[in-house]
Amino acid sequence: MSLQPDNALDSWRQWGAGLDSRPEILRVLRGGRSNRSFLLDSDNGKLVLRINGAGSLLPGSNRGNEIRIWQTVSNQGIAPPLLFVDAQYRYLVSTYINNDLPANPQCDPATLDQAFKLLSTCHQLDADAPNIDYAAHIEHYWQLIEASNNTANQMLLEQREAMQVALESLISSNTPTGLCHHDPVIENFVGSPDHLYLIDWEYAANGLQIMDYAALATEWQIDDTTMQAKTGLDRAHLKMAKPLYKYLCSLWQAAT
Repeated sequence: MSLQPDNALDSWRQWGAGLDSRPEILRVLRGGRSNRSFLLDSDNGKLVLRINGAGSLLPGSNRGNEIRIWQTVSNQGIAPPLLFVDAQYRYLVSTYINNDLPANPQCDPATLDQAFKLLSTCHQLDADAPNIDYAAHIEHYWQLIEASNNTANQMLLEQREAMQVALESLISSNTPTGLCHHDPVIENFVGSPDHLYLIDWEYAANGLQIMDYAALATEWQIDDTTMQAKTGLDRAHLKMAKPLYKYLCSLWQAAT
C-alpha cells in the first residue's frame, strides 16, 4: 500500500521548516502519473507535500539524483526551496510558489524571456548529476512496448531508424551539453513573469542542451527563427532535435 498523506504529515516535527503545529491539507495539486502532490497550509506559509510513486524516473536514475539536482538548482533560485526529504525517499516537502503567470505564457514576451533565461542558467550549473544515455532510454521504452505486445505503434516503428540516425548526429556534433531539465512543458513553470521557477526535476540529467530547447520550442510553440535568435543554436540541429523530442514523448506514452 502506498504512503498516505496523513502518515507523512505525522512527521511534521522533523521537517525543520519552522513549524509550530501540524500542517493541514488544502487540496490536491496537479501531478504526474506516479506522484501525488498536496497543497498544505502551515503556520509558516503554504507548502507542497509530494508523495513519490514508482516508475516516474528515467531508466537508471534514482531519487538521490533528483534530490541532489533539486537542491543545487534551488540554491540558484531556479527551483522552489526543498525543505525536507524522507530518509526512504517516500515523500518530500517544498515551498509552494504562487502561480501568477498569464493565461497563455508562451505569448507573453517577459515570461518567454524568463523561460529562456532559466534554462540557460540551468545549463551552466556544475551539478552532481548523471549523464543521460538517450539511446538506452529509447531502448528501454521499446522493450516495454514490445513486452506489452502493443501493435498500435507502426508510425513509431517507421521512425525508429531515422530517429536513431538523428540522435547519433546530434551526439557527434558540437552542440553544447550541460544540466538539462528534459521536461520544460508550460505546466512545469510556476511563479510570475518577473521570477519563474522550474518544478518536477525527475528527468534532469547532464545531456544535450538542444533537447531542452527542442522541448521548449515544441511545448511553447516557438518558431525556429525566435529559437535561433534566443539561443544561437544551429537551425539544422534544432530541426533534428524537435522530431526526436516528439518521438521520445510518443515512446513514453506508448510504454506507460
